[in-house]
Amino acid sequence: MKVRVHGRRRHYRTVDFDAGANELVLIDQRKLPHQFKLTRTRTIQQTARAITNMTVRGAGAIGATAAFGLAQAAAAFTGKTEPAFSRHLQRAYETLAAARPTAVDLVNALNEVRAAMAGDHTIAQQQRLALKAARLFADEDVAHCQALGRHGVKLIKNGMRVLTHCNAG
Repeated sequence: MKVRVHGRRRHYRTVDFDAGANELVLIDQRKLPHQFKLTRTRTIQQTARAITNMTVRGAGAIGATAAFGLAQAAAAFTGKTEPAFSRHLQRAYETLAAARPTAVDLVNALNEVRAAMAGDHTIAQQQRLALKAARLFADEDVAHCQALGRHGVKLIKNGMRVLTHCNAG
């Protein structure tokens, strides 16, 4: 999404991840179209709340938020053992899945990240794989939204109004 902030046009992703800070960066969709505000979630609880309170809207964006949320939880793990890591991730999975129980993309995203982490990997490797899978899910959603826009631009004429529901691309 291109937005003019302080006189400069800049591209923002609806859902992004700052790996260095282990934070999600979200466009607060509750404020649109009258205000542009970025929200950062620093914990898995904040990330789940952003889904629940509709800071994030649209199937793909919710899925990307959940995917990054699981990667965020993996990176936040401070324990040492694989069983403790698995329990930590399971709690994060359940927290995120409960944030919007009817959201199919949310559960699909969580399952994709978890599947990418499966296998005989160290905790550090699983943390990297989680972030890689989350980025892939988010990038695929961006590609789908761009395709919706490319196809939609051919149908929408000057002066037309569009009412969108859920994922508008």
